[in-house]
Amino acid sequence: MAHARRPLSLVGSPWTSPGWLRVNNKVEGKSRIKGEPGDRYHKAWARYFIRFLDAYAKNNITFWALSSQNEPAGAAFISIDSFPVNYFSPEHQRDFIIKDLGPALAASSHPDVHLIIMDDMRFYLPNWANQVGLRTVGRIYPTTGGPGLTTE
Repeated sequence: MAHARRPLSLVGSPWTSPGWLRVNNKVEGKSRIKGEPGDRYHKAWARYFIRFLDAYAKNNITFWALSSQNEPAGAAFISIDSFPVNYFSPEHQRDFIIKDLGPALAASSHPDVHLIIMDDMRFYLPNWANQVGLRTVGRIYPTTGGPGLTTE
């Protein structure tokens, strides 16, 4: 970043959570996080995001935004057992952000990192945003002064 001619806006997006947090107990394959948002598994997964940001910050690398999951909807259609994917429904993603990831970011040394939903195929976006309740989540974690979601 020190060699960049202008500021970089980095975005972090996980492919999957560690196997011990997943229903199938493996990194590979189609699965989802054990339990429900707000439980110990989801809180542990949120802590991984903070540890990721902390590790980069030690090297003076900061992130503009995080996605709670890369291709959250596409995971429902992938049947390759060796491919690491975490499935999130719109409601699951919303609740994970509200109960776990948003509060973890707000309490961390990275409260200005934005949250992005639905970094997946574009045709999913309108329905996904409606189901997530973008306006509700955006009010809880606005894009200024703390964790946020792009609302445009």
